[in-house]
Amino acid sequence: MNPNFVLRIAILSVLLFFSGFFSASETALMSLSKIKIRYMIEEKVKGAELVGRLLDNPSNLLGAILVGNNVVNIGASALATSLAIDIYGNRGVGIATGIMTLLVLIFGEITPKSLAAANSEKMSIKVSPAVLLITKFLSPIVVILTVTTGFVIRLFGGKIDTQQPLITEEELKTMVDVGHEEGVLAIEERKMIHNVFRFGDSLVREIMIPRMDIEAVDVSSDFKDILEVFRKELYTRIPVYENTIDNIIGFLHIKDVFFQDKKVEQFDIKSNLRKTFYTFENKRIVELFEEMRKDRFQLAVVVDEYGGTSGIITIQDLVDEIFGDFGDEYGGVYNDIENVGEGNYVIDGLTRLNQVNEVLGTNLSSEHFETIGGYITGVFGHFPQEGEAVVINDLKFIVLEVTSTRIKRVKLKIEGG
Repeated sequence: MNPNFVLRIAILSVLLFFSGFFSASETALMSLSKIKIRYMIEEKVKGAELVGRLLDNPSNLLGAILVGNNVVNIGASALATSLAIDIYGNRGVGIATGIMTLLVLIFGEITPKSLAAANSEKMSIKVSPAVLLITKFLSPIVVILTVTTGFVIRLFGGKIDTQQPLITEEELKTMVDVGHEEGVLAIEERKMIHNVFRFGDSLVREIMIPRMDIEAVDVSSDFKDILEVFRKELYTRIPVYENTIDNIIGFLHIKDVFFQDKKVEQFDIKSNLRKTFYTFENKRIVELFEEMRKDRFQLAVVVDEYGGTSGIITIQDLVDEIFGDFGDEYGGVYNDIENVGEGNYVIDGLTRLNQVNEVLGTNLSSEHFETIGGYITGVFGHFPQEGEAVVINDLKFIVLEVTSTRIKRVKLKIEGG
């Protein structure tokens, strides 16, 4: 056998090997997320820091791999064509093209990439030393190609974003959902994590107890009246106002009333008042939570742009945003959504749409209303009467109870439920 022929076959085999090496390296390294790399480094996985160094400049890394892969593939094709022509003459060009296409697909693309994808962490650590040497060797060519590519991209109005975030909020939410679907996270854990995201975005006006539902007492009220409010409403804290609800001057705690030492006739409401914290409607609740926690305030009065009382909010309301409703409204018993069986639910009119969606799996949304009562009023186009019903998709809403100003309770029937 011609020694030259054997040598060319050996070189062709080496080129096919490097084709597979470059393909496997690309898949293994580029499939690793920054989070995974950081975890590997923190766990002190041997070779992880080198992988991290390579991926600190992904454009250079990818450029070097692609240049190397193209060089060996072109070289292998040229060598195979030369061999085929020696054996088959002019027909060898077509034969070489067919054979090399098959060989490159099997040994240079599909097989190495499949193996690398299945073992990206181990594979990336194994190939990184060699890839680092190749990257340094090809760096002059890669720099020229990177500059040229950037120029062409800008020429067509594109932009290269080199400051992309490690992970976006939406990606993290998707990871949480996938973790739940695969059994890694329990449903309670999933809900809590999503609540944390919503906690960072929500405003005070979205979760406060609105002005019309504030149960408060006048500073001139006697002990008997105050006691009756506590017994009737089952609250642990009651706001106290002077003359008008727009002038809340503090709040009473139930233990200051029930366990006070003086006689009933000597009870002085002002001397038992606790300080109240004031905030505004459009403040982010994460900021309010930090302020109330730092200064140890349990209740805050929400004021509007004119200084009037818009609502109140408790530290418990803020905690509920993360951990769910503990049934405490200023410390009282409260249930927003009640399952009455057979796909029927009785919902408080002040329940927020996102809470209904979260609990019942619905997809209600509105640009103008935040509560289920306001949403239904908007759908009707007028203020509904008790007993009126409306169907939205597969959801039937029946108004159960109204006051002069709002829907107090509504029944939801999920059709087919």
